[in-house]
Parts: sequence; structure tokens; C-alpha cells
Amino acid sequence: MNIKKIVVAVLVLLVVGFFLRGCFIGPEGKIRKQLSELEELVSYEAGEGDFAALGKVKRLGGLFTENVDIKLKGFARTGSAQGRKQVQQAAMAARSQAKSLQASLHDITVQVAEDKMSATTEATGRAKVGGDSSSVVQDFLFTFEKTEGEWLIAKVRTVEALR
Repeated sequence: MNIKKIVVAVLVLLVVGFFLRGCFIGPEGKIRKQLSELEELVSYEAGEGDFAALGKVKRLGGLFTENVDIKLKGFARTGSAQGRKQVQQAAMAARSQAKSLQASLHDITVQVAEDKMSATTEATGRAKVGGDSSSVVQDFLFTFEKTEGEWLIAKVRTVEALR
């Protein structure tokens, strides 16, 4: 009987701990979670169905502010997107250009502003396209804004390497 009480008590503590951790995660943790979701939603495998692709692109749009500003240099071509809808359209267009894409972000640093309403994040992105053995590596600068309690991406820029 005592063992059952101990097991139940431990389970209750674990559940409460996970709940509290989720409720009280700080801005940096929430931003890192958004970036992790960004990696997941940008990546796709060959043969991913149309409905799955549409669902991921819709969720991807939800990570950005309505008037997000993206300017990317350093890839095969320079690109930009103004607004959430253009981001979603660009994501769908990119899916038609390559069979698959594996994207990841590394060396992430987050600087939350004193007012806790914006943050700047630097990260190194790595992308492997269509099963190529080599990866494309690019540094990014993200600006996040806290909008209705959510940390959303408001601006993305590529960072040019020093030469």
C-alpha cells in the first residue's frame, strides 16, 4: 500500500512539474521553441502529400507577424517576402523546386529587449536540399515581437560573412 502511495505521489509531482515548466517558460525558451517549430515546418521529405504540405505551410505562416519583412541574400538567388501570405506562397513555391529539404538552426543566441516585447536572435542555418550530400550554411538574424502573448517573427535577414 505504501508503494502505491509513493508511486502516485511521484507521478503527481512529475505532472505538476511538466505543467509548471510549460506555464512559466521564459521568453528565450518560447523563442527557441518557435525556432524549433520553424525547422520542422520548413523541412519536408520527398513524397509528402499535398494536404500535409498545405497544413505545414499554414502553420508556418502562424509563426510570423502579419507584416513580416524577410530579405535573404547569399543563396542561389536573392529573395524577399513582405507579409505572412508571401511567406506561405514562397514556401509552397520552394516545395515545387526540390524533392526534399532538411533545415536546421544551430548556435542560437537570443537577446530579449528590456521591455520584454521584442527580441533579436542570431542563428546559423543549415539546409540539405533534395538528398545532396553537401549542405548550404547561412547565418540569420531574426527579430521577434511579442504579439497577443505570442512571440512571432517580424523580420529575417541573412548575415553576410566577413571577407
